[in-house]
Amino acid sequence: MGAKRSFAKIGVIMMLMALILPAFAGQAYAQDDMVYYIPVRGEVNPALKTFISVELEKAYAAGASAVVLEISTLGGRVDSALEISDAIINSGLDTVAYVKDRAISAGVLITISAEKVAMAPGSSIGSAETIPYTEKNISFWAGELRKVAELRGRDAEIVAAMADRDIEIPGVIEKGKLLNLTAARAVELGVADKTASSRSELNRWLGFENAKVVEAQESYQVKLAKIVTNQVVSSLLLALGFGGLVAELFIAGFGIAGTIGLLSFGLFFAGNMLAGHAGWSAVILFVIGIILLLVELSIPGFGFPGVGGIISIMASIFMASASVQQAVVSLLLSIILSVVLITILLKFAPRSKYFDRLILSTQQNRDEGYLGMKSLASLVDSEGVALTPLRPAGTAEVEGKRIDVVTLGEYIQAGDKVKVIKVEGNRIIVRSL
Repeated sequence: MGAKRSFAKIGVIMMLMALILPAFAGQAYAQDDMVYYIPVRGEVNPALKTFISVELEKAYAAGASAVVLEISTLGGRVDSALEISDAIINSGLDTVAYVKDRAISAGVLITISAEKVAMAPGSSIGSAETIPYTEKNISFWAGELRKVAELRGRDAEIVAAMADRDIEIPGVIEKGKLLNLTAARAVELGVADKTASSRSELNRWLGFENAKVVEAQESYQVKLAKIVTNQVVSSLLLALGFGGLVAELFIAGFGIAGTIGLLSFGLFFAGNMLAGHAGWSAVILFVIGIILLLVELSIPGFGFPGVGGIISIMASIFMASASVQQAVVSLLLSIILSVVLITILLKFAPRSKYFDRLILSTQQNRDEGYLGMKSLASLVDSEGVALTPLRPAGTAEVEGKRIDVVTLGEYIQAGDKVKVIKVEGNRIIVRSL
């Protein structure tokens, strides 16, 4: 009887375990899932491209179940958006774009590159026109948007209408206007798949309610690179760099201007190196250019070192810039600022010791005995005093001016009165009174 009861207890325990263990197993399986969140914030530029590419590789290596790109951007560079799009499509991961507030311009391509698209209530997507607006640029960009939209099974014409104002879609957008959609309208037109007000709601929709959430963090290096590679900031740093060095050249001593110039150049190169599109070769070339200019300052005139220094610095900036266009804009802005600075400093600033090596500052003053030809002829019959012994040449003071004179051979002592009797070219002849 006791044996039967024991077997019955064992049976009950096994039944309970059979009911409970699958639940625990399901919970364990859910905890093995991972959703990897990558922020897509600020200007779309090379630094953001590098950050997203690296984080996608990390997510793949970690075995992420899904990658969510949290998008909040007003757009940026087309080339960077294309590279980010390729990285998302070729990542080998299940990708989701989650528009938190806006996906404008280049942000449209990044959004539709993901397999699934969700948008927060109150968010928007669209207005993807290129700058400058040219037929060639629009044709290329709209073509890229169409291609990716078709790849992800979305309406290519609706997506293209966000970039091309010549597209007209009855009931959606009139000709001459750019398409911009709210979250609800984007879901209605199939541009987005779902509206989600939070990460938890998004994860439930994805089927990863209990999954581990990992959020990629932007390091200070990434933040610095994103700021510096902004076209406006990059141009300003170069302008400050050149302006600071020009100011230091004309202002005596080493002070604030030189420090600002060097720090600006340092930030420019550091940011572009961190962004991944500039190497040490650009920095080395820049340093060589500075050295050549310093050599030029140590010798009179302007020759090979000066030309070589300017070429080296300009080449280093082209190598470090995100594009040729950005380099040209930055250099033009720097030149304009430098000209303004030189004009101001020539008027008001105390001169540096290097200034005279660049600008001829030698003056022939009347007070030092330098007189023009017309002034010399007017001295005939004027009287003065010998300042030095005249044997026969020396110095005399005539009409309050110190001038070099010569006698016809007679010796005149210092302090004796003299009279100018003849002027032959620059030769002033005097006799004793």
